[in-house]
Amino acid sequence: MIIKRKDSRENDIKKLRKLLSYNISPKQRFLIEREIRAIQKGEQGERDAAYYIDFHYGKSKNWMVIHDLRIEHRGRVAQIDHLLINRIFEIYVLESKNFSYGLRITPSGDFEVYYKGKYFGIPSPIEQNKRHIEVLCELIRDNDLMPKRLGISLKPKFFNYILISPSSIIKRPNNKKFDTSQIIKADKIKEAIENNLDNANNPLFILNISSTETIFNFAQKLVRFHKPVQINWAEKFGITEKQKITEEQKRTKNRYFCAKCRKFISEKEAKFCWNNKERFKGKAYCFNCQQTFNKR
Repeated sequence: MIIKRKDSRENDIKKLRKLLSYNISPKQRFLIEREIRAIQKGEQGERDAAYYIDFHYGKSKNWMVIHDLRIEHRGRVAQIDHLLINRIFEIYVLESKNFSYGLRITPSGDFEVYYKGKYFGIPSPIEQNKRHIEVLCELIRDNDLMPKRLGISLKPKFFNYILISPSSIIKRPNNKKFDTSQIIKADKIKEAIENNLDNANNPLFILNISSTETIFNFAQKLVRFHKPVQINWAEKFGITEKQKITEEQKRTKNRYFCAKCRKFISEKEAKFCWNNKERFKGKAYCFNCQQTFNKR
């Protein structure tokens, strides 16, 4: 059952593209364009992972699905891409990465991505997700969110998985040197979860099952802690008020605009109208709006 879908980043992209129309430096332009690409790439990776998650679990009454959960607790932030919660309170914390060109994991556990013919080191997504789980665990505990049975709070069990594109190439070390089983392709999520559910044959498994209503209410409580981030993009990229002038405004020196359509116009267009006061009643109009007046 899907409790929350991903928040749209379209508004952020629109704001960033607006910044590109300003009188900014080449370095600011490069950083903003890179930010737009990063958002779009991340969006694609999360959409791809969400497709497989929703396909297998979106309509199930035994699973609660939460996409894009951002929580703040004790001065720390966790941006969780996907959460899966089942009726025995196994919580899968899933981080999606769009390593479209390939991923290499070294025997020592370092992560490298392939880009333009070379491998570049990146922070470990496994460790990143561990920090997300730690913040989530503390938030659940400190706010007493877990349901109780016989007066005792149930204990959740967390699973850490990194989902990457099914088309990505993964170069893994020998598992004896570094276990990479937490790195899976998004289309293999159901297989990974089923491997963890082998304990269903245990008689105690039945006793630990909670109702659909119980896990639904728990998931709803979690979503209430979602705090979408509000970014001042101009501030982030050091864009001053003096720079907040579009190319069109700079071209017209931001002095004249059409009295009818409010479009910025050139000084030449404005002077033409003022030199023909009888026709334009002393107001300035753009070339297109000028044509709406009868010539005299």
